[in-house]
Amino acid sequence: MNGYLALRKIIDTIFDIFTLSPKEAREKYFLFPNFAEHIAKLFHEERLIDIPERLEIQSEIVKKYNPPVRPALDPYVSTQIGIFNKNFSDWEIGYFLNYPDCCIKSFTEEIRYGIDEKHLKEIRNFNKIFLITAGFIPHSLFCKEAFQNFLICIIEEKDIPKIRKLEIELFNSLPHFHSEYKYHYYEIISNKILGNSYNEFIT
Repeated sequence: MNGYLALRKIIDTIFDIFTLSPKEAREKYFLFPNFAEHIAKLFHEERLIDIPERLEIQSEIVKKYNPPVRPALDPYVSTQIGIFNKNFSDWEIGYFLNYPDCCIKSFTEEIRYGIDEKHLKEIRNFNKIFLITAGFIPHSLFCKEAFQNFLICIIEEKDIPKIRKLEIELFNSLPHFHSEYKYHYYEIISNKILGNSYNEFIT
C-alpha cells in the first residue's frame, strides 16, 4: 500500500456506503455506525450528488503523484459528509479515517489539536523531515501504526517540492472554502523547517 491506496480505501468506503440503506450502513460499519448511517441518509436524500465526482478527481490526482503518505480528504467532501460535525464522536471519525487507537485516544483525552510541544521535543535532536496527513494528530511522531497506515513517513528535502505541487493541484482542481486547509493537505515537520519558531516552542 502507499498514500494513494490509503486514500482510495477511504473513498471506496464512502462509495460502498452510498450503495447501502442507512440501516445496512450502520450494521456493516460497526466501528463508526452513527457516521456511516449519516452518510447513507445524506446520499439517499440526494444531498451528496457532487461528492462522487470530486472524490474521483482527488483520487486521480493523488494516483498521478503516488505520495508515500495520503493527503487529507478533500475538505469540501469532509464538510459535506460531516467529518467536522461535532455530533459524532472522535472515535467514530478516527476509525473512518483509519487513525490508530493510540492516536485517537491521545487526541480525545489530552485535547491535542495540532502538532504541539510534545511532538516537537521528540525531534529536538532528530534531523529528519516528517510528512504527515493534514488533520491527523499522532500521539507520537514515531507511532508505528501511523507509519503502517500511511499517515506519517520520513522524507528527503528534495521530495518537498513534489508534495507542494500535489497540494497546489488538488486545491486548484477542487476549490473549497475551508480556511484551515486551502493548499494544505499535509504537515511537513522538521528542525530545519521550523527554524526559530521551533526553538521558541521547546525552550
